Amino acid sequence: MAVSAALVLAVAAVGALLVVVAPWDHAGAVRLQTTSRLTVTGYGASSTQLAQVRHDAGDALQYVRGVWDGHWSADVVVDVPADAAEFHTRVGRASAEGEAAVVLIPAMDGAGPAAREAARVIINPDVYERLSVQGRQVVLRHELTHLASADATGPGTPTWLVEGLAETVGHAGVALSVTRAATELAAEVRSGRLPDALPDDAAFTVADGTVPRSYQEAWLACRLIADTVGMDGLIAFYRRVGSGESDPQTRLAAGFQAFLGTTEAGFVARWRSYLRTRLSTDADGRPPG
Repeated sequence: MAVSAALVLAVAAVGALLVVVAPWDHAGAVRLQTTSRLTVTGYGASSTQLAQVRHDAGDALQYVRGVWDGHWSADVVVDVPADAAEFHTRVGRASAEGEAAVVLIPAMDGAGPAAREAARVIINPDVYERLSVQGRQVVLRHELTHLASADATGPGTPTWLVEGLAETVGHAGVALSVTRAATELAAEVRSGRLPDALPDDAAFTVADGTVPRSYQEAWLACRLIADTVGMDGLIAFYRRVGSGESDPQTRLAAGFQAFLGTTEAGFVARWRSYLRTRLSTDADGRPPG
């Protein structure tokens, strides 16, 4: 998850795509085991850093498991590299500036259930330490939601839904106005520029500086769904769209009809109205209603 300078004070607006890697474990890593099936590992990280992450991750994990209502209870590993350079090495790919954490999920082709044990959250300590308490919770809830939803995330699941769900769970209950958490999108809306469509998959990887806005669009699309049918309804919608035998676009159309009684075009019209209302009137820093 990448964070902008404005959101270091409170929350992170941008998530991280799932990264498929081979299972690994760092030799000689320090381990801290909690009572909630959570392991925090660190090699070169201080004991103070590990203790802070263990506390934060325990709170975030309890919250995410509550949202999933007993449907996700896998063991979780959170790894704390020594510094940003080691973070980038662990991730194994170029990452966005200000990226606070990513989820690594092992390749599952031909693998048994034990392979899930290698799935983990990798924290960028240089960014993570600059976040507020709220910001750390948003980041960790976001990444843990990716783990919780992995089994329901089939090929072709739209990225706006994958990242929007994680952002919605991450931000739920955080006392922060929508306009402050969605700074870039709010500026666009106030200038009279509303998105015409949900962001496509490419919008989350472009290098033109618009990625934060795409994540904010995804968040508020999923938040609208949750506001309409509840968090349980959003998760059920996600499962409907993310898995099944039909093609992804057919599943998405069926999900919109079954849960929201509309088409994608109809939902986009509602979403545009929702953005105009929330981002134009929630500008005084009050927590969103």
